[in-house]
Amino acid sequence: MAETRTLALNGPLTIASAAGRLDLSEWPSAGGTLTLDLAGIDDADSAGVSVMLHWLREAQRRKVSLRFTHIPTALTQLAKLYDVADWLHEKPS
Repeated sequence: MAETRTLALNGPLTIASAAGRLDLSEWPSAGGTLTLDLAGIDDADSAGVSVMLHWLREAQRRKVSLRFTHIPTALTQLAKLYDVADWLHEKPS
C-alpha cells in the first residue's frame, strides 16, 4: 500500500522565510502521497508561490503525489496573477 503523509505548515511563506522552507523532511517513498496543509500559513507573498512550485517539482522528481489543502487566499490570488493557479489548485484531503 502506498504511503500517505500529511504535513501542516505554520507561519509565514514569504521572501524572508522561503529559503528555510524549500526542503521538506516528510516526503513519503515513491508512489506515495504528501498532503501539505497550509491552514497555518499566516503571511504569504510571491516567494510563497515559488516555494510551492519548487515542492511540485521535487514531488515529480521523487515520484510522489503532492496535494495542497487550505491554500491561503493571498497565494491563490498570486498564483492566478502569474497564471500558475492550475498547477497549485487545492485538492481535497
